[in-house]
Amino acid sequence: MSNKEVLYATNNPGKVGEVSKFLEHHGIRVVSPKDLGIDLDVPETGSTLEENAYLKVKAFIEVSGGRIVLSDDTGLEIDALDGAPGIHVRRWKDGVTRMSDEEIIKYCLEQMKYVAESQRTAQFRTVIAMALPSGEIEMFDGVLRGLILESPQDIRIEGFPFASLFVVPEWNMLLAEVERMTIEEKRGKHSHRESAIQKVVPRLQELL
Repeated sequence: MSNKEVLYATNNPGKVGEVSKFLEHHGIRVVSPKDLGIDLDVPETGSTLEENAYLKVKAFIEVSGGRIVLSDDTGLEIDALDGAPGIHVRRWKDGVTRMSDEEIIKYCLEQMKYVAESQRTAQFRTVIAMALPSGEIEMFDGVLRGLILESPQDIRIEGFPFASLFVVPEWNMLLAEVERMTIEEKRGKHSHRESAIQKVVPRLQELL
């Protein structure tokens, strides 16, 4: 194990890829549960992003092999839908059934069929929990404002369904396009998750 290695507690390949790219730029290696042969599914029973992120790091720190553990929970709040889907992105439709990326895209557009372009504002919010081997847990968050398109673009990123629908007017770019850029190409265009991770980096550099 490298002394500059952290476990990112998710089985979502999109999240692992995004965080790996960002942290490796700072000399910190990211490993996933799959990399370590960890088969652990933590039910997200919390009612807030903070609670769900906490539940995941609390469980994974027990099997991390002495590594610092990071975990996140992300919600999308669409203004015209009174903040839905919030923390329930994957189970948006009925609160129970887990939806695929394409099902989420389709359902979102159905819900917003009659929402005017100027009213399609939304924000992503990510909360990252960091657990130390000592058991101490710290929280960080990041937000990204944007608009939901009336139809999805062809570009897809596995595990990030809304990246094909979410445009950031400030950048005049689709979120999926930004996610595919290198750190150098982004030039400060940080996603909600990267904004949160950016706050984590100084702490990791102190600790590792």
